[in-house]
Amino acid sequence: MKNKFNLTREQNIFIAKRNIVDYIWKSANLEGIDVTCSEIQAIYDGGIVNGLTVDKIIAINNLKYSWQFILENESIDYDFKLLCHLHKLTCDKLVLEQNLGKLRSTPVNIGGTSWKPMFPIESQIKEELQELLNQQEKTKTEVAIEIML
Repeated sequence: MKNKFNLTREQNIFIAKRNIVDYIWKSANLEGIDVTCSEIQAIYDGGIVNGLTVDKIIAINNLKYSWQFILENESIDYDFKLLCHLHKLTCDKLVLEQNLGKLRSTPVNIGGTSWKPMFPIESQIKEELQELLNQQEKTKTEVAIEIML
């Protein structure tokens, strides 16, 4: 797979800032948070939106804070520690404090199936992440997609 774009960090930041409300809206919708783009914009701008639950507003703000962290920290190491920190930022005030920034340690259910995913193994995740980041034969696009999945 070829890289679709070859942008500098500055160009990527510019595009992300121009589209940040849309990115937050899409992320919120993936998590089943029913909000409109105008509601996201109002929350992003620090305003009040009537009719939304506190949890929805917190979730939107957490996504905002996660994006801000990424955009404001130029020398981020893309590693397991960063993923844990982003989890902490994204889930703050929404999950139990002891679970923030840590791997899942309680079972989960997947709707529509009786299958239950195994518990993640930290050493395995770190190893697989490092292998992905070190792959020279794959494009940045391929590596990003594999890390996301």
